[in-house]
Amino acid sequence: LGQGKRATGAIGPMDVLSDTMGVDFGPYLARVLHDVKINWYNLIPEAARAPLMKKGKVSIEFAILKDGRVAGMNLAGTSGDVALDRAAWGGITASNPFPPLPGEFQGKYLALRFHFYYNPDKSDLQ
Repeated sequence: LGQGKRATGAIGPMDVLSDTMGVDFGPYLARVLHDVKINWYNLIPEAARAPLMKKGKVSIEFAILKDGRVAGMNLAGTSGDVALDRAAWGGITASNPFPPLPGEFQGKYLALRFHFYYNPDKSDLQ
């Protein structure tokens, strides 16, 4: 959803993997994305910053429980670089817990997949 500091990274499309049961999660997910992005940017390794500008994509699946706690984290797609993978993972774990899920949501959890891009080309984010 935009370039990071000095074009170091971007969180691309987020996938909602569970049934939202008609609840509008837009404002909630905007907050989740904001929190993860702030924490992730603080963890981006030097290799992904100028002048090296290493590229990579990491996909992580996880669930947010009703009380906002993160559960079931899974590395769904590795960048091939442990430091890049760890920074993306840390962006989520450092944001745990999130605010509780919206009260009108009757499900037990919200399952998500986040895609973290390091130094993406515009075509990577489409």
